[in-house]
Amino acid sequence: MMAVLVAAGLLGIASCIDVDGATNKWCRENPGICDDDAGDAGDAGDAGDAGDAGDAGDAGDAGDAGDAGDAGDAGDAGDAGDAGGPRPTGWSSLQSLPVSRSGHTATLLEGGGVLVVGGRVAADSTTDTAGLYEPSTGAWTVVGPLTTPRMDHTATLLSDDRVLVVGGSQAPGNDLASAEIYDPSTKTWSSAGTIPTGKRSAHAAVLLPSGQVLVVGGGENAGGGLLTTALYTPTAGAAGTWVDAGTLAVGRNTLTVSLVNGVALAVGGYNNVGAENSTETYLPDGGWQPIQRSVLGVGRQGHTATLLTSGKLLVAGSKVGNTAVLFDPTQSTWSSASSMSVPRFGHTATPLAGDKVLVTGGFSNAPETAAHDTAELFILDSPAGRWTQAGSMSTSRVGHTATRLSTGEVLVIGGMDIKGGGNLLNTVQLYTP
Repeated sequence: MMAVLVAAGLLGIASCIDVDGATNKWCRENPGICDDDAGDAGDAGDAGDAGDAGDAGDAGDAGDAGDAGDAGDAGDAGDAGDAGGPRPTGWSSLQSLPVSRSGHTATLLEGGGVLVVGGRVAADSTTDTAGLYEPSTGAWTVVGPLTTPRMDHTATLLSDDRVLVVGGSQAPGNDLASAEIYDPSTKTWSSAGTIPTGKRSAHAAVLLPSGQVLVVGGGENAGGGLLTTALYTPTAGAAGTWVDAGTLAVGRNTLTVSLVNGVALAVGGYNNVGAENSTETYLPDGGWQPIQRSVLGVGRQGHTATLLTSGKLLVAGSKVGNTAVLFDPTQSTWSSASSMSVPRFGHTATPLAGDKVLVTGGFSNAPETAAHDTAELFILDSPAGRWTQAGSMSTSRVGHTATRLSTGEVLVIGGMDIKGGGNLLNTVQLYTP
């Protein structure tokens, strides 16, 4: 669950790459993501107020980037594998997605299936399709479509096994305030109302101990980071209700939000000043607490935040390097962790048993012209932990998802292959620890 939320808040990074390798219209409309000058904002105290979250403003049109090209062949379905017996350690290929996509979400349901929702299917086109992967059979089943096509949304598993999908983009420059809810008993979608604090994409969402869902930050129509947040209360058999959840101290686009000891912790993200080197916490009975500045080592956007078995939080990567930091909630302290072997942002980070985290793919540079097919494993067996290589996927991937299954294996789905010229992917791979 945790990995799904994190991966889902970062998927806007992948939208900056055109399927023919050129910087596309979406990239030009998101200068905070694609502009090298965004960099590190230094001390988050300099970030100031990101402005009115209601209208993020238009970043301006840099002109037409031309045809995005063909999304490429869907690829070979590969080997569905043996669903019955154990697989050897490492990577294997599974049955491919029915539709190539990036910027989608993948949510592990209580029954063990994985719900894949929406995503980008061409340079300026999103999909309303959804599918269910059943690990026990290795098969995909098409389920009811979304009411509205979307990408760079969030998908949160509720306590009753329904899935709340919030916001995202229907197309570049057309962000959404709508929400939908998936009922696994009928495999259909229904309205979950509208976010009261406005449209957003590349935001973050987390399930609170109360069963409510906190939606935080993001961006609207290519603007900087939003200050606004919202709280959703589910209702059985109904749309549920929304309320304003207060205002962040600074705008945060492509941030992460993690539940640490029952407290929602917002980390990093970027705004009109640059990448944030700060965090904020949300208390259900006290709202947003004073900002914690200069705790992340560098300003971070396109990073990941992953909760370990021990309760510590690993924050890894950014647009400016390969560094990582650890948060210890028992001491309320941040410390440096060992660095990854290569710079990564827009990657995924999935928790494994025994204080381990699997990191896959991601961009390797800024501007976003290269990406990784490699994976590495973080092991917290010392104060700073260590990284080891975890093999390579079949292709480089950004905008993909990586979901831990009930077996402890990690399911990697779709994304975009930068090394292959920017093709959208329908390939699916499994990592066996």
